Order: sequence, then structure tokens, then C-alpha cells
Amino acid sequence: MSHVAASPVVLGIESPQGLKPNRREDSYGTARAAPLQSESRGNLLFLWTWWVLLPIALIGAVLAVPYFLTHHLGPVGVALQHGFALVCHQRTERCFWIFGAPVAVCARCLGIYVGAAIGLLTRTSRSLAMRSLMVATAINGFDAVTELAGLHGNWMGVRFGLGLMLGAAGALLISSSIPNVPQAETTQGVQQTS
Repeated sequence: MSHVAASPVVLGIESPQGLKPNRREDSYGTARAAPLQSESRGNLLFLWTWWVLLPIALIGAVLAVPYFLTHHLGPVGVALQHGFALVCHQRTERCFWIFGAPVAVCARCLGIYVGAAIGLLTRTSRSLAMRSLMVATAINGFDAVTELAGLHGNWMGVRFGLGLMLGAAGALLISSSIPNVPQAETTQGVQQTS
């Protein structure tokens, strides 16, 4: 009677784990356990990455523009506004206001930047991330069409929330597409070379 080890179940989905033969000739045919896969379907992992600093810097610049414009640093504020004009319409009635002036981007774009910071901190399966992005894009498109058709007005909170969802889904797809280097592989290589 052969004994077969059962695969561990994570959130109701089997994740493969087994023994993989070592490919080195000097290991005398030993096998080592394969590292657990960090991208099982349905899992959502939170991982720190330095890439999250990019949307955080954009958020800081967006929120700094009104301060610069109202506190005698006008040329810096105007330069930042012109830079953000490349990616946003900047209609003042669709922007949040702080320090008595509008921020440099509309509510939806600000939501996209905040969502991107959140999405870059998370990781899931690529297929789930792709489906999330398609749903977020469809909902944002539906909102734009219904407002254009006059079915609702300028809902700033909804715009921000939908932008947050779109930014998070897009960044989640990016972070889920980056290959993950298992920690066991890197430590084993260091141990054998010394």
C-alpha cells in the first residue's frame, strides 16, 4: 500500500506541493521540498515594494499644488499643474479643494493614484487581477456614459471611489505579473557557494 501525501488546501483550493529532484550532480540524487506557491487562486497577499513610493509621491505632489498656489510658491504650483494637465482635464468643479484652491487632478484621477498605491502593496493570481481590472474599467465607463447622458450629476465621492477601484485593479495586475523569487532559492544558493 503506497502512502500519498495530501496537498494542503488554502481557501478551498488545492495548492501543489511536493518534492522536486535537485538538479545538481553533486547532491547524490536528493530531493528537496518545493517552496509553497505564494500565488494560489483566491489568495490576496500584502507585500511591501518600493514601487509604491511612486504613486505616493504623485499623491503628495497633487495635494501640494493648492498649498504652493496659496502660500507664495505660485511658480512651483503652476509648473506642477501644467505637468498634471498632461494626464487630467483638471476641471475645477470635479476636483477636491484644499487650502482654498483645487488639487492638481480631478477626484477620479486622485482615486486612481491612491488605488495604485494600495494595489502595488497587494498580490493575487494574474487571472483574478485581470478580471478585477475589466470590471473596474466597465464600471468607470458606465459611470462616465450615464453622467454624459444626464442620468446623474457630478458625484465627487463616487468618482473618487471608482477611481480608487480602477487604480487598485490596474496596480494589482502589475504587481501580480511580476515574478516572485522564492526566499528558499536565494538562501540555498548563498549557502552552497560559501
